[in-house]
Amino acid sequence: MTAFIYALKTMARDKSTTMWSVAFPLVLMSLFYVAFGSLDESYRAEPVGVVVVDDAAYRLTPGLAATIAAASEPDEPWLEPTYVESAAEAERLVADGGFYGYVAARGDGQVSYHRDWRAYGQLDPGHEIVTAILDGYLRHARLHAELAAQADSAALTQAVTAAAGETPDFSEPVRLTANPPSDSLRYFQAALGFAALMMCNFAVQGVGRLKANHSALAARRRLGAAGVLSMAGPTLIAAWLLSFATLVLGYLYLRFPLGVDFGGKDFQVVVILLVAALTATALGSAIGSAPVPGGALSGIVATVACGMSIFAGLYGPASQELGDSVVRAAPWAGWINPAREIADALSSLYNYDTFERSAQALAHLAAVALVLFALTALVLRRTRYEHL
Repeated sequence: MTAFIYALKTMARDKSTTMWSVAFPLVLMSLFYVAFGSLDESYRAEPVGVVVVDDAAYRLTPGLAATIAAASEPDEPWLEPTYVESAAEAERLVADGGFYGYVAARGDGQVSYHRDWRAYGQLDPGHEIVTAILDGYLRHARLHAELAAQADSAALTQAVTAAAGETPDFSEPVRLTANPPSDSLRYFQAALGFAALMMCNFAVQGVGRLKANHSALAARRRLGAAGVLSMAGPTLIAAWLLSFATLVLGYLYLRFPLGVDFGGKDFQVVVILLVAALTATALGSAIGSAPVPGGALSGIVATVACGMSIFAGLYGPASQELGDSVVRAAPWAGWINPAREIADALSSLYNYDTFERSAQALAHLAAVALVLFALTALVLRRTRYEHL
């Protein structure tokens, strides 16, 4: 217990480790939120602003008002109509700007769409949306008129209504993922994977204090009665808990102040972060036990974290495509990359209804952690010093 408390206090008080393990990932997440937080919103179609001439001809044209109203429902609006009483007023509003054009009904049952090419080019999709809605209305109106001319109007209406009520549903909308797809969320999942690898600094610092050639204090500890492995155990547990607490802090920062939604599965995310912190501790212990000068270890951690995060999709679409292609060609390359597996575990949790796929990623992380812990124990136990 004494070794655990000592390691916990020493790691928490180290300013350099705190900056790289805590402050830097939080700053990175903030930058990602500024850069990619509104990415999903950019793919949503904005309603098309049009002016509608609401005169006698418009009100007497069967079904036209209902069509415009249905296309501008608040749930998924395609149109954003502004109603005026005359064509002259509509022309004035369009000339002032801010509208794609105006819609007017003629006395013969036809509908015209007067486009404004100045503010919105001919290839602007807004024009196509308005045209498609009006074309659909005209086709249905023409079909109804042709059918009405061939049969009794009342009987036709009753038959069409009955047939519509008996028409079977041949398809139904199905969402392929448990939550709505999000392009921006993948960056935050990769950012948590990168943050987890930066937590290696805690274990690197703790293991470094067990290497006799790093400091006089470490030399005295190695000469004491306690064995190196008996000191390494409490030290790594302290590093694990600090890493886990820091990752949870980063997740809470994303979840609440920044409002990033991970599918509402907060408890499962915390479980993933617990295993991620364990793997980061194992990786940090392996790096810290390497025969490398202490000053170079932080640079090695940053290099490893940045390099592995390339294949987790941290650096944009090109990085995501590269990581996906590597995993498709060699799945084992993803299993041995903690940053990739952490991001995949979070992605699977968001996209799938069950925890099975995330559990597979956690099993890979746990296996990697066991191998790294075994390697650390082997190196520390066999370390010998020519002089102290």
